[in-house]
Amino acid sequence: MKFYASIIILAFLVACISKSPKQQEEKSAGITTVSFEEEMHNFGQLQAGEIVVYTFVFINTGETNLTINNTETDCGCVQVNVPEHTIKPGDKGRIEVEFDSSGLIGRQLKTIEIHANSKEPKQLVIFAEVKNEQIEINS
Repeated sequence: MKFYASIIILAFLVACISKSPKQQEEKSAGITTVSFEEEMHNFGQLQAGEIVVYTFVFINTGETNLTINNTETDCGCVQVNVPEHTIKPGDKGRIEVEFDSSGLIGRQLKTIEIHANSKEPKQLVIFAEVKNEQIEINS
């Protein structure tokens, strides 16, 4: 009987300490992790005025719900659409990015910052080479 009680107590202790204190703290604070399939996308060559769209796909790799609080971009030419703001652990989510090349010329690099209940904001990047026949640059 003591043998079975010892095994039960040992199993209970192992179950309680299987997570590090840091992992337990993050879970209780509602912090999760996210993994993107791609963090950069190159639209290639565009004509000024073209509007293109790309969807970044990610998975909530943590143990608590991922909640996307807001997004920030470095240019008004980039619009971000987050259809679902809460993603359950193990589920995939999508962030749609629309880039409007109107009035731009040359190499473009734009960033999107995703603020969620993860350890730190996530940076996504889009690139394009914009040809603009209305604007000529003499070199």
